[in-house]
Amino acid sequence: MYKSITTYNKGECELLGPISLFIQICMGASAIGILIWKRNYHEHPKRRWRVWFFDINKQILGAITIHTLNIALSVFRNSLGAVTSTNTQEDDQCDWYFLNLLLDTTIGIPILWVFLYIVEGTCRLLRIRNIESGNYFDMTTKKGPLYSAFFKQLGIFISSLMMMKGVIYIILNSFESFADWFADLVLNWADAWPNFQVFLVMFVWPVILNCFQYYCIDNIIKVPSSMDYSDNFVLEADEERECANNRNFYSCEEHQCIV
Repeated sequence: MYKSITTYNKGECELLGPISLFIQICMGASAIGILIWKRNYHEHPKRRWRVWFFDINKQILGAITIHTLNIALSVFRNSLGAVTSTNTQEDDQCDWYFLNLLLDTTIGIPILWVFLYIVEGTCRLLRIRNIESGNYFDMTTKKGPLYSAFFKQLGIFISSLMMMKGVIYIILNSFESFADWFADLVLNWADAWPNFQVFLVMFVWPVILNCFQYYCIDNIIKVPSSMDYSDNFVLEADEERECANNRNFYSCEEHQCIV
């Protein structure tokens, strides 16, 4: 079905061409833009920028890990010739990548939440400190944001992502025929335009699905806005100042600012 942007005449689907990599950068920038908008206009209280930066970096590094795994699994599966009777070997690589992306950004979100809960709970039993997701301040000394807390939580997050990826892989292999049929249904209409097909698989669908995923996961990994974690949030006076700077776009009443 797919032909590479860079090797169209060979009839192969390549997910690592220069145009595809450029599209991935644009996709990441779009997702981060959504989270900046969310933080500025839909959070009350707002996270401190450094806390927000730590949260976003967990997602970015996690996304790089999952994207690499998706491409590796797609290429590995294609190299083994693991295809159904309705697909050619050239079809399978991009189909598999698309299906991984679709499941990662939909049912993968609640699966990830479960694994985060399990891994974080296990770390608590081992008496590991500063692992509360989104809290980068020491609960005793109130020092922070701490890089040590960030790296501990990053390890928990990426470990949970990889376990989620394993579940998704099992699901796809268990329902392979249905998954291939669904990929053909969604993507086969663009067979006549191979470059456009890669654009759909590597940009249009990822932007829509990843923005949704980033938004949802951000709500999962951010720290609750309780007094116990108040150090992670902008002070009320600073929030008033931010709100006043944005009056041309939103009213302070909508942001629950005190004026």
